[in-house]
Amino acid sequence: MSERTDISFDAALMMALRADAQRELDSLPTPKQFEEIYPDTSQWDERMTEALKKKKHHPVLKRVLIAALTLVMLTVGALAVSADFRRAVYTMIQKFLPIEM
Repeated sequence: MSERTDISFDAALMMALRADAQRELDSLPTPKQFEEIYPDTSQWDERMTEALKKKKHHPVLKRVLIAALTLVMLTVGALAVSADFRRAVYTMIQKFLPIEM
């Protein structure tokens, strides 16, 4: 006959998590296999730094364009809630489109 042992849910969960973690650790490559899979990339830092130095950035122009676009969008948004602006747009549509539309 087999004996029955009662354990708490927390203990069973902890044992299952430890077993799962151990299986994952066992499936990881060894340091030697890791070096074979992934080459040495230490020289990449210098190459990236040099490439970034050569590229010219114009952050002032970009900021001015973003600020201008934001102001235009805010102005259009403020005008869109104005009844006079909506009436002007409606009038212009009526004026330039055929009456049948």
